[in-house]
Amino acid sequence: MPWGYGYRGRGNWPGAGPYSNLPPWQRPGWLYGRGACWRLYGTYAPNAPITPPAIKPEDETALLAEQKALVEEQLKTMQETLNKIQERLKELNK
Repeated sequence: MPWGYGYRGRGNWPGAGPYSNLPPWQRPGWLYGRGACWRLYGTYAPNAPITPPAIKPEDETALLAEQKALVEEQLKTMQETLNKIQERLKELNK
């Protein structure tokens, strides 16, 4: 095989898959994990539309209520931390 023909005669990079023209670190599997082509596109077609799964309204309501409770808990914890920081700053400034 003559020099400059590519990696084992198939192109510039190893592999014979649909993204073999890209270097390994730019392929979907490298960026998003194994099987990313199937999860992201459903096929190997790079222009296939991505459709999220349908969610029932009652499931969405429960999910949003759970998220709201988590955010409120985080807000409460952050407020307590802020109060402790302010108290400590007051002690240090005396």
